[in-house]
Amino acid sequence: DEIHRFNRAQQDGFLPYVEDGTVVLIGATTENPSFELNPALLSRAQVLVLNRLDAGALEELMARAEVELGHPLPLDADARQAMAAMADGDGRYLLNMVENLDAMGLTAPLDPADLAAAVQKRMPLYDKGQESHYNLISAL
Repeated sequence: DEIHRFNRAQQDGFLPYVEDGTVVLIGATTENPSFELNPALLSRAQVLVLNRLDAGALEELMARAEVELGHPLPLDADARQAMAAMADGDGRYLLNMVENLDAMGLTAPLDPADLAAAVQKRMPLYDKGQESHYNLISAL
């Protein structure tokens, strides 16, 4: 994770081990690898681009979350679409909203305006060294 934080010398240190197969290097970065990785290391890598989830994938993720919860979310059809739009392709953000909504214990179906009000009531947790820190920065 955050492979772009290695400096050029550190990245060069991986090269002989990647070349001879001793190390299978799997790295993740939020930066453009073409600008951040050593060209020699990049030439030996396979770069996979992970795109945002589309509306269908977010709906499927929401449905799977409902199966895990054991009950449907209290949302009408328009609110479901609004919730997916709020996630803006970020599955982790969507799942956090699902958890927060479930924790509220609401039973009446929410429309988009009610959903927006319910989501805004929750203050994001901030605990620098824990999971909420990473959830918060991934949403920014």
